Amino acid sequence: MTVPPQAPFVSVILCAYNPRRDFLQATLDSLRQQDLPGAQWELIVVDNNSREPLSQFLDLGWHPAARIVVEPKQGLANARWRGYLEAKGDLVIHSDDDNVLGPDYLTRAREIFLAHPQIGTFGGQLIPRFEVEPATELERSFGEERRIETDRWSNIIEDPRCMPWGAGMCLRRPVVEAYLAEVDRDPRRLSLGRTGERLLTGEDLDMNYVAVKHGFGTGLFKALVLEHFIPAKHMSEEHHIRYKGEANGYSVTVLHFLHFGPGRETSLPFSGRLLRGVRRWLRTSRFERRRQKAWDRGVRQATADMAAWGWRERQSSGGDQS
Repeated sequence: MTVPPQAPFVSVILCAYNPRRDFLQATLDSLRQQDLPGAQWELIVVDNNSREPLSQFLDLGWHPAARIVVEPKQGLANARWRGYLEAKGDLVIHSDDDNVLGPDYLTRAREIFLAHPQIGTFGGQLIPRFEVEPATELERSFGEERRIETDRWSNIIEDPRCMPWGAGMCLRRPVVEAYLAEVDRDPRRLSLGRTGERLLTGEDLDMNYVAVKHGFGTGLFKALVLEHFIPAKHMSEEHHIRYKGEANGYSVTVLHFLHFGPGRETSLPFSGRLLRGVRRWLRTSRFERRRQKAWDRGVRQATADMAAWGWRERQSSGGDQS
């Protein structure tokens, strides 16, 4: 393969915490089958303090530039932060321990990197691979399928139509460096992202927001295709409400405060909250009402935690949040 002189070296960061071995092996097999020569990319496996160390059973000898590093501080954001510190590439690509990347994923990502220098973070299509076939359309929706018919990008900071999610996300080096500087200023932003059994989110959106705030756009491209394993235990309404409800409410509240300061949502008067609750009851299904109530619990918990951290006092006094 002829590589243009300006083609970036690629770093793939694979974070794992107590992974299912069959899922992790499928992920590694998909990386092994990439059509980009191994000399042009590195693989960094971050063991986020798994009960059984990954080094005891993983064989990465098939790759000339693969290594396992251990990040003892629990949490996906901490694991990715460690991966960023280790990465050498101008293009950094996420892979979770339950992803199967298309065989040309790295090649296509590099082409997009070269063709769109204005885009700082980008991703593609996410296709669920269910362990158990969904019985209803609601269960199928738990797979978070994301199909893309047309490439698109935006530099609007809150445009979800163009923002990649964590799985398969691709990042330019300047965005990674900007994010690392933000963490240096306030390490508590590493509280975003799932930690053990605590299913927080938002570490991927944080990277998107950082990209836009530093002059880049975010994008989605149909050439990038990734399959995501959905285990049977994640097919219940309870899991989805816990993850998409309470965890997301908490995470988005913290994320928005980090980037925009206090939000209107947490300061609604009682009458406003009551009216919103009545409208919700009349217009939505029981499942949606339960998910929204869980979201509200997450918002309240995040608001209380941020007050305990002193973030709001610093914001109101004009100081930084570190």
